Amino acid sequence: MSRIVLTTSSSGLDLLDVKTSIRLIRLRIYVNNVEFIDGKNIDINRLRRLMHGGAIAPVYSRPAPTSEVIELFRQLKDEGYKDIFITCLSAKLSESYSFIKAAAESFKDDLNIYLYDTRILNFCEGALALEAEHLINKGIAMPDIAKRLDELRASHDMLFAIDNLAHLIKNKKLSATSGFFANLLNIKPILTVDTEGYLIPTKKVRKYEKALDYIVETYAERIQRADSFSYIHSSGNTELDNYFAARIKQRSNISHIPIIPLSAISVANHGPTGVALCTFTGQRPYVAAKFKKKG
Repeated sequence: MSRIVLTTSSSGLDLLDVKTSIRLIRLRIYVNNVEFIDGKNIDINRLRRLMHGGAIAPVYSRPAPTSEVIELFRQLKDEGYKDIFITCLSAKLSESYSFIKAAAESFKDDLNIYLYDTRILNFCEGALALEAEHLINKGIAMPDIAKRLDELRASHDMLFAIDNLAHLIKNKKLSATSGFFANLLNIKPILTVDTEGYLIPTKKVRKYEKALDYIVETYAERIQRADSFSYIHSSGNTELDNYFAARIKQRSNISHIPIIPLSAISVANHGPTGVALCTFTGQRPYVAAKFKKKG
């Protein structure tokens, strides 16, 4: 097989029990000015411990170095690959897209590289990468793969409740009017990713429980549809995850909802708190079948 899919480590694919040949372009996380390689020497649990331990300098992320991406392309060329489809986290949230694009220029005469901006991150990015792998293994042309991913991306929605905006503001990852930042004391913001790939606030709620209830009510009907695939995105707080799952089950007729960890890259930028409800509606990704409740 001379075709392969790559994705960025923000997809969180190495956190899932899913068989895949997708290779990861690993982003960097900096804690107290020390560099960590996402998924190699740091994961979400270690990062949470470091952040709760009181990092002196801001925690932030950076793309994989261009030289490292060039070396990966060179290795794939030597292995005989010709077509490389790459799903990348939102270009509005990271410079990874531009770094990878620059690296790909060096191989324009040797490799057919298709770089796709998912305009999202975390498991949705991973689901799109797995969809691309499923299709590329069936011999589907890369532009047609991109069209299918466009359909899936358009069917995906996310609402994310976070304890505070301090990390996002420091890391300049939030797109909002100046008025939104006024009077944020004791406010629990609810965020989403818009169609362009920007992280934006949608609502301010004064209590965390009310923020979670708002999310459940907003998505209650769609998560019950037969053509939907919904999941919880976790920052690693098991008690919060279980509480949120119980609220979802209480409000809907579903008995099981997967809890999927957020990527360490995401936690580095928004902080060690927060939980999200995400749903594909009308277009179920190929990987959804892997999360059916067993037994």
